[in-house]
Amino acid sequence: MNKKDEGKGYIYHIEEEVLQEYQKKPIYLRLKWLYMGNCLRMGYNKKIKDTHDIFRKGT
Repeated sequence: MNKKDEGKGYIYHIEEEVLQEYQKKPIYLRLKWLYMGNCLRMGYNKKIKDTHDIFRKGT
């Protein structure tokens, strides 16, 4: 899977097999991973968050 949206500053690639394996994981586990990632981001200081946002926006 390739993705390049307008206004985004990066491209990523996911092998089809990896994506299919991920989709087999229970939804509660995938949501838990998302929640944990969000909790991790909350612990970052403002400078790190701002830097991440710059990369996301591609500016």
